[in-house]
Amino acid sequence: MEDTVKTKHQQSMEPSQQAMEVRDKSVTNVLIDSMTLINRSYVYEFASEAYCRDHGRSKKDIVGNPVGQIWGEANFNKTIKKHLDQCFTGNVVRYDNWLEVPGQEVRCYRVSYSPYFNANGQITHAMVASQDITDLKKEEESIEKSEPGFKSILKNMHYGVFTFDTEGRFTYVNDVVVKRSGYHREWYLEKNLSDVVWPQDRERVQEHFKATVRGDRVSPYEFSFKKAAGEVAWAQISTTPIRKEGCVVGVLGVIMDITKRVKSEQALIESERKYRTLFEDSRDAIFITDREGLLTDVNRSFLKLFGYTKEETKGLRAIDTYVNRQDCRMYMKTIEEQGFVENFKVKLKKKNGRVMVCLLNGTPLRGHDGTIQGYQGIARVKEIRNRR
Repeated sequence: MEDTVKTKHQQSMEPSQQAMEVRDKSVTNVLIDSMTLINRSYVYEFASEAYCRDHGRSKKDIVGNPVGQIWGEANFNKTIKKHLDQCFTGNVVRYDNWLEVPGQEVRCYRVSYSPYFNANGQITHAMVASQDITDLKKEEESIEKSEPGFKSILKNMHYGVFTFDTEGRFTYVNDVVVKRSGYHREWYLEKNLSDVVWPQDRERVQEHFKATVRGDRVSPYEFSFKKAAGEVAWAQISTTPIRKEGCVVGVLGVIMDITKRVKSEQALIESERKYRTLFEDSRDAIFITDREGLLTDVNRSFLKLFGYTKEETKGLRAIDTYVNRQDCRMYMKTIEEQGFVENFKVKLKKKNGRVMVCLLNGTPLRGHDGTIQGYQGIARVKEIRNRR
């Protein structure tokens, strides 16, 4: 596109290379990726360091050479020359264009030409600012190609999908979100992400959201949210920034309801807590061993009965507590063959050597593949003797 804005600079002389070097350091790093100065003979008189770096050339390769030599005569005659001529008439010209640079792949550039006036009001040069926007253009083209079916995909996909503006306000929710949350679609209008997140998770969710808006890579994370009926649910969310012309203008979120998984985990934790309470508070001596008979856990009653401390049981083998070691092997063999053992009469010894006649009950501990990984047993004292 072309703008008909005329600009005049109140310089007393034509721009020098030194003057442009100063301008390059103070301005181009902030506003411009690459900048050059072209005279009316279509010859480069200045090229910024950024321009040289972007095109893999030195200033010596560019300054003093015709534009057509740098970009190729075909590109110069077809596109560049007409825009320079428009600039030399006093107009600011801006456009995006794909160029096939000799020896390089086709790239897209966003270019701006501004006329340079000398002290007499004559246009002597074109100040050219250019930015390589190839990656941005490819992204835009990809989105445009997918746009016709995009809304349909969002509406019908299994996962919940929504979009936010940069302040966290909902701008779109698909049917999955509406159905599983219990809120009407209209409810989300003017609502913020924080409105559905439970208070204990809000600060963490907001931190992740802000990181996404900044363009940071954010790993999927979990949080609790509030359904319309007031019940708590859990979700895992993945977010990615929505960009337009290189700037983040919103956030796309894909959400998966993990309530069943979380409740199962909580139930398992509660079950383990209850088991641990029963294990520790039992008046019977309970012990657990691995496949080789090494003690891996014992309760307080076991420690009291045998006279060991918790630390002393680490590395202790169950067979070391048997008066007759063969009884231990028979105990394990019976469990493996029958699947359990009940009232198995054996002689066991305390730490101090005193012998106890005990009745053992035992069951195998199996892994996910069904193989025996260890044994759990209960020892009840029938008689204590002073010696063997």
